[in-house]
Amino acid sequence: MRQDLIDLHSDSSVRAICPHPRGGHVITMGFPGLEIDFRGQALINPDRIDATLNHAMTAGMRLLIILTQPDELPQDAIAMLRRAVRARGLRAIALPIEDYSVPGLAFMRAWKRLSPALGPIFASGASVGMSCHHGAGRSGVVAAMHLIDAGCAPTQAVAKLRRQFPETVENDHQHGWLMDYARAVRINSVG
Repeated sequence: MRQDLIDLHSDSSVRAICPHPRGGHVITMGFPGLEIDFRGQALINPDRIDATLNHAMTAGMRLLIILTQPDELPQDAIAMLRRAVRARGLRAIALPIEDYSVPGLAFMRAWKRLSPALGPIFASGASVGMSCHHGAGRSGVVAAMHLIDAGCAPTQAVAKLRRQFPETVENDHQHGWLMDYARAVRINSVG
């Protein structure tokens, strides 16, 4: 996906739209509709929810994985997002990860259950979106996981995402975790 197609949607919080090796795309985004007012207070802008979801849908998004924890967001933000997602005939799954961190055990158990459903989404040419607070760290980690699961090396996966959004995978802890994840994927695919 060309950078100019992202830039055309300046009211959207979509950060990267990266082709998936098996079809479709992985899409990273900040939490749809999240804004900070002049006092530093977080709020949800319904027009920005619409702009972000509509932008992601132009890249074929059929599933949104919400990675934020409810206490990071304004009250009812996740419920508002779920309603907007359902109104578009899409699905949303909440798999929270602590900010600036990596997937924990609960996430990984859910990922293992979810993974078989992801293959057909990509194979059909549809896309999966990842949403965290800003669309850099947690969204980047999970988008890279999709690419690693499809055979990309972790450095290659991160580089593909960073070409569109340089802040993707924002710290060494996340990058190191992806390297370990890739080793585990290789071991499990051999054994």
